[in-house]
Amino acid sequence: MSENSHVAMSCDEVRKIRMNHYYLHALAIKVPLGIGVLLALALAAGLLAPGYSAARRDELVLLAPAVTVLVLVSSQTGMTMHMRYVLPCFPFALIWMSRIARSVPLRHWRIAVPAAGALAWAVASSLWVYPHSLSYFNELVGGPTGGPAHLLDSNIDWGQDLLYLKKWLDAHPEARPLGLAFYCCYDASVAGIEYSPPPQGSGFLGHSAGPRAAGPLPGWYALSVTEIRLHDPRYQYFLRFQPVAMAGYSIHIYHISLDQANRVRRELGLPELPG
Repeated sequence: MSENSHVAMSCDEVRKIRMNHYYLHALAIKVPLGIGVLLALALAAGLLAPGYSAARRDELVLLAPAVTVLVLVSSQTGMTMHMRYVLPCFPFALIWMSRIARSVPLRHWRIAVPAAGALAWAVASSLWVYPHSLSYFNELVGGPTGGPAHLLDSNIDWGQDLLYLKKWLDAHPEARPLGLAFYCCYDASVAGIEYSPPPQGSGFLGHSAGPRAAGPLPGWYALSVTEIRLHDPRYQYFLRFQPVAMAGYSIHIYHISLDQANRVRRELGLPELPG
Protein backbone atom coordinates (compact mmCIF):
# COMPACT_ATOMS: atom_id res chain seq x y z
CA MET A 1 0.00 0.00 0.00
CA SER A 2 1.39 3.41 -0.93
CA GLU A 3 1.80 6.18 1.62
CA ASN A 4 -0.72 8.25 -0.31
CA SER A 5 -3.29 5.48 0.13
CA HIS A 6 -2.52 5.41 3.85
CA VAL A 7 -3.07 9.15 4.10
CA ALA A 8 -6.34 8.93 2.20
CA MET A 9 -7.55 6.12 4.45
CA SER A 10 -6.65 8.12 7.54
CA CYS A 11 -8.69 11.07 6.35
CA ASP A 12 -11.64 8.82 5.47
CA GLU A 13 -11.48 7.18 8.87
CA VAL A 14 -11.46 10.55 10.60
CA ARG A 15 -14.51 11.64 8.62
CA LYS A 16 -16.26 8.37 9.47
CA ILE A 17 -15.57 8.89 13.15
CA ARG A 18 -17.03 12.36 12.89
CA MET A 19 -20.27 10.86 11.68
CA ASN A 20 -20.40 7.98 14.19
CA HIS A 21 -19.78 8.26 17.92
CA TYR A 22 -17.36 11.17 17.48
CA TYR A 23 -17.63 12.49 21.03
CA LEU A 24 -17.31 9.07 22.66
CA HIS A 25 -14.14 8.55 20.65
CA ALA A 26 -12.87 12.02 21.60
CA LEU A 27 -13.56 11.46 25.28
CA ALA A 28 -11.80 8.11 25.20
CA ILE A 29 -8.53 9.60 23.96
CA LYS A 30 -8.60 13.19 25.30
CA VAL A 31 -9.59 12.56 28.93
CA PRO A 32 -6.78 11.33 31.23
CA LEU A 33 -7.01 7.58 31.74
CA GLY A 34 -6.88 8.09 35.50
CA ILE A 35 -10.26 9.82 35.28
CA GLY A 36 -11.64 6.76 33.53
CA VAL A 37 -10.37 4.57 36.37
CA LEU A 38 -12.05 6.88 38.92
CA LEU A 39 -15.29 6.62 36.96
CA ALA A 40 -15.12 2.83 36.99
CA LEU A 41 -14.35 2.76 40.72
CA ALA A 42 -17.20 5.15 41.51
CA LEU A 43 -19.62 3.07 39.48
CA ALA A 44 -18.48 -0.20 41.08
CA ALA A 45 -18.59 1.26 44.59
CA GLY A 46 -22.09 2.60 44.08
CA LEU A 47 -23.35 -0.77 42.85
CA LEU A 48 -21.48 -3.17 45.12
CA ALA A 49 -20.51 -1.39 48.35
CA PRO A 50 -22.75 0.23 50.99
CA GLY A 51 -22.46 3.89 51.86
CA TYR A 52 -21.67 5.36 48.44
CA SER A 53 -25.05 5.92 46.80
CA ALA A 54 -27.37 8.87 47.29
CA ALA A 55 -31.09 8.82 46.67
CA ARG A 56 -31.87 7.86 43.10
CA ARG A 57 -33.65 11.14 42.48
CA ASP A 58 -30.64 13.12 43.64
CA GLU A 59 -28.29 11.13 41.41
CA LEU A 60 -30.65 11.53 38.47
CA VAL A 61 -30.75 15.31 38.94
CA LEU A 62 -26.94 15.36 38.98
CA LEU A 63 -26.35 13.09 36.00
CA ALA A 64 -29.22 14.21 33.76
CA PRO A 65 -27.52 17.43 32.58
CA ALA A 66 -24.33 15.59 31.65
CA VAL A 67 -26.18 12.90 29.71
CA THR A 68 -28.41 15.48 28.04
CA VAL A 69 -25.46 17.55 26.81
CA LEU A 70 -23.62 14.48 25.49
CA VAL A 71 -26.70 13.14 23.67
CA LEU A 72 -27.59 16.57 22.29
CA VAL A 73 -24.20 17.38 20.80
CA SER A 74 -23.76 13.83 19.51
CA SER A 75 -27.00 14.14 17.56
CA GLN A 76 -25.82 17.30 15.78
CA THR A 77 -23.54 16.09 12.98
CA GLY A 78 -22.59 19.64 12.06
CA MET A 79 -20.94 20.06 15.48
CA THR A 80 -18.61 17.07 15.27
CA MET A 81 -15.42 19.10 15.11
CA HIS A 82 -14.63 20.32 18.60
CA MET A 83 -14.58 18.42 21.87
CA ARG A 84 -15.22 21.67 23.73
CA TYR A 85 -18.94 21.19 23.09
CA VAL A 86 -19.03 18.38 25.67
CA LEU A 87 -17.04 20.22 28.35
CA PRO A 88 -20.27 21.15 30.25
CA CYS A 89 -20.60 17.44 31.07
CA PHE A 90 -17.47 17.41 33.19
CA PRO A 91 -18.54 19.31 36.35
CA PHE A 92 -21.57 17.04 36.83
CA ALA A 93 -19.60 13.87 36.13
CA LEU A 94 -16.75 14.86 38.45
CA ILE A 95 -19.12 15.72 41.29
CA TRP A 96 -20.80 12.34 40.84
CA MET A 97 -17.42 10.58 40.86
CA SER A 98 -16.42 12.35 44.09
CA ARG A 99 -18.47 9.73 45.97
CA ILE A 100 -15.31 7.66 45.85
CA ALA A 101 -13.80 9.95 48.52
CA ARG A 102 -16.10 8.27 51.07
CA SER A 103 -13.80 5.28 50.90
CA VAL A 104 -11.43 7.10 53.29
CA PRO A 105 -13.84 7.70 56.23
CA LEU A 106 -15.37 4.25 55.56
CA ARG A 107 -11.84 2.74 55.65
CA HIS A 108 -12.41 0.86 52.41
CA TRP A 109 -8.72 0.83 51.54
CA ARG A 110 -9.18 -1.53 48.61
CA ILE A 111 -11.08 1.30 46.97
CA ALA A 112 -9.23 4.28 48.45
CA VAL A 113 -5.72 3.21 47.41
CA PRO A 114 -6.52 2.57 43.70
CA ALA A 115 -8.55 5.80 43.65
CA ALA A 116 -5.60 7.79 45.00
CA GLY A 117 -3.34 6.19 42.42
CA ALA A 118 -5.79 6.97 39.62
CA LEU A 119 -6.07 10.59 40.73
CA ALA A 120 -2.28 10.96 40.86
CA TRP A 121 -2.02 9.38 37.40
CA ALA A 122 -4.54 11.84 35.97
CA VAL A 123 -2.78 14.85 37.49
CA ALA A 124 0.70 13.70 36.43
CA SER A 125 -0.46 12.91 32.89
CA SER A 126 -1.91 16.39 32.52
CA LEU A 127 1.06 18.20 34.04
CA TRP A 128 3.46 16.26 31.82
CA VAL A 129 2.00 18.05 28.78
CA TYR A 130 1.56 21.48 30.43
CA PRO A 131 1.56 24.23 29.19
CA HIS A 132 0.43 22.60 25.93
CA SER A 133 -2.85 21.47 27.46
CA LEU A 134 -4.92 22.03 24.32
CA SER A 135 -2.83 19.38 22.57
CA TYR A 136 -3.30 16.83 25.36
CA PHE A 137 -4.07 13.22 24.41
CA ASN A 138 -3.86 10.31 26.79
CA GLU A 139 -1.61 7.28 26.65
CA LEU A 140 -4.03 5.20 24.56
CA VAL A 141 -2.88 7.00 21.43
CA GLY A 142 0.66 7.79 22.52
CA GLY A 143 0.04 11.25 23.96
CA PRO A 144 0.10 14.52 22.00
CA THR A 145 2.43 13.17 19.32
CA GLY A 146 -0.05 10.42 18.43
CA GLY A 147 -3.16 12.54 18.73
CA PRO A 148 -3.19 14.07 15.22
CA ALA A 149 -3.86 10.64 13.71
CA HIS A 150 -7.22 10.70 15.52
CA LEU A 151 -8.42 14.28 16.05
CA LEU A 152 -7.51 17.61 14.49
CA ASP A 153 -8.77 21.19 14.44
CA SER A 154 -9.30 22.76 17.89
CA ASN A 155 -8.68 19.40 19.58
CA ILE A 156 -4.95 19.96 19.13
CA ASP A 157 -4.27 22.87 16.81
CA TRP A 158 -5.68 26.38 17.15
CA GLY A 159 -2.63 28.48 16.28
CA GLN A 160 -1.61 28.47 19.94
CA ASP A 161 2.01 27.49 19.29
CA LEU A 162 2.94 30.41 17.05
CA LEU A 163 4.91 32.14 19.80
CA TYR A 164 6.82 28.91 20.44
CA LEU A 165 7.66 28.86 16.73
CA LYS A 166 8.93 32.45 16.98
CA LYS A 167 11.12 31.46 19.94
CA TRP A 168 12.53 28.52 17.96
CA LEU A 169 13.22 30.73 14.93
CA ASP A 170 15.07 33.24 17.11
CA ALA A 171 17.33 30.41 18.28
CA HIS A 172 17.82 29.10 14.71
CA PRO A 173 18.50 32.06 12.39
CA GLU A 174 19.60 29.64 9.67
CA ALA A 175 15.98 28.53 9.20
CA ARG A 176 15.25 31.24 6.64
CA PRO A 177 13.52 31.90 4.37
CA LEU A 178 10.58 30.10 5.99
CA GLY A 179 7.52 28.61 4.36
CA LEU A 180 4.67 28.61 6.87
CA ALA A 181 1.10 27.32 6.89
CA PHE A 182 -0.75 27.23 10.17
CA TYR A 183 -4.33 26.75 11.28
CA CYS A 184 -5.79 29.96 12.64
CA CYS A 185 -7.59 33.14 11.67
CA TYR A 186 -4.78 35.70 12.12
CA ASP A 187 -1.54 36.48 10.34
CA ALA A 188 1.73 35.12 11.71
CA SER A 189 3.30 38.54 11.28
CA VAL A 190 1.63 39.56 14.57
CA ALA A 191 4.18 37.26 16.24
CA GLY A 192 7.03 38.87 14.29
CA ILE A 193 7.44 35.94 11.87
CA GLU A 194 8.41 36.63 8.26
CA TYR A 195 7.21 33.88 5.96
CA SER A 196 5.74 32.86 2.65
CA PRO A 197 3.32 30.00 1.87
CA PRO A 198 4.90 26.58 1.28
CA PRO A 199 4.78 25.21 -2.29
CA GLN A 200 1.55 23.39 -3.01
CA GLY A 201 1.22 19.84 -4.23
CA SER A 202 1.08 19.30 -7.98
CA GLY A 203 -2.68 18.77 -8.02
CA PHE A 204 -3.33 22.28 -6.70
CA LEU A 205 -1.24 24.41 -9.03
CA GLY A 206 -2.75 26.67 -11.64
CA HIS A 207 -2.35 25.93 -15.34
CA SER A 208 0.29 28.65 -15.71
CA ALA A 209 2.64 26.99 -13.18
CA GLY A 210 4.91 24.26 -14.41
CA PRO A 211 5.48 20.94 -12.59
CA ARG A 212 8.82 22.20 -11.21
CA ALA A 213 6.91 24.76 -9.15
CA ALA A 214 5.10 22.00 -7.26
CA GLY A 215 6.21 20.81 -3.86
CA PRO A 216 8.29 19.41 -2.44
CA LEU A 217 11.05 21.96 -2.88
CA PRO A 218 14.20 22.31 -0.76
CA GLY A 219 14.03 24.72 2.14
CA TRP A 220 12.76 25.36 5.66
CA TYR A 221 9.08 24.92 6.40
CA ALA A 222 6.75 25.03 9.40
CA LEU A 223 3.25 23.60 9.14
CA SER A 224 0.58 22.92 11.71
CA VAL A 225 -0.68 19.35 11.92
CA THR A 226 -4.18 20.27 10.74
CA GLU A 227 -2.82 21.89 7.59
CA ILE A 228 -0.77 18.78 6.83
CA ARG A 229 -3.25 16.05 7.65
CA LEU A 230 -6.73 17.18 6.80
CA HIS A 231 -7.59 20.84 6.57
CA ASP A 232 -5.59 21.53 3.41
CA PRO A 233 -4.64 18.43 1.36
CA ARG A 234 -2.32 20.50 -0.85
CA TYR A 235 0.31 20.03 1.88
CA GLN A 236 -0.12 16.33 2.54
CA TYR A 237 3.16 15.52 0.83
CA PHE A 238 4.87 16.72 4.02
CA LEU A 239 3.75 13.45 5.62
CA ARG A 240 6.54 11.84 3.58
CA PHE A 241 9.16 13.77 5.54
CA GLN A 242 10.27 13.64 9.16
CA PRO A 243 10.17 16.96 11.04
CA VAL A 244 13.47 18.15 12.48
CA ALA A 245 11.77 19.99 15.35
CA MET A 246 8.38 20.95 16.77
CA ALA A 247 6.89 24.14 18.15
CA GLY A 248 4.70 22.88 20.93
CA TYR A 249 2.83 19.83 19.69
CA SER A 250 0.90 21.43 16.84
CA ILE A 251 3.54 22.90 14.50
CA HIS A 252 6.05 20.64 12.74
CA ILE A 253 9.29 22.13 11.42
CA TYR A 254 10.95 20.63 8.34
CA HIS A 255 14.32 21.12 6.65
CA ILE A 256 14.10 19.52 3.21
CA SER A 257 17.35 18.99 1.32
CA LEU A 258 17.61 18.70 -2.45
CA ASP A 259 18.14 14.93 -2.22
CA GLN A 260 15.11 14.51 0.05
CA ALA A 261 12.96 16.67 -2.22
CA ASN A 262 13.97 14.69 -5.31
CA ARG A 263 13.33 11.36 -3.57
CA VAL A 264 9.74 12.35 -2.84
CA ARG A 265 9.32 13.98 -6.25
CA ARG A 266 10.24 10.64 -7.85
CA GLU A 267 7.67 8.90 -5.68
CA LEU A 268 5.03 11.42 -6.77
CA GLY A 269 5.95 11.23 -10.44
CA LEU A 270 7.33 14.80 -10.58
CA PRO A 271 10.44 15.86 -12.48
CA GLU A 272 13.56 16.01 -10.38
CA LEU A 273 15.15 19.34 -9.58
CA PRO A 274 18.63 20.12 -10.94
CA GLY A 275 21.54 20.16 -8.54
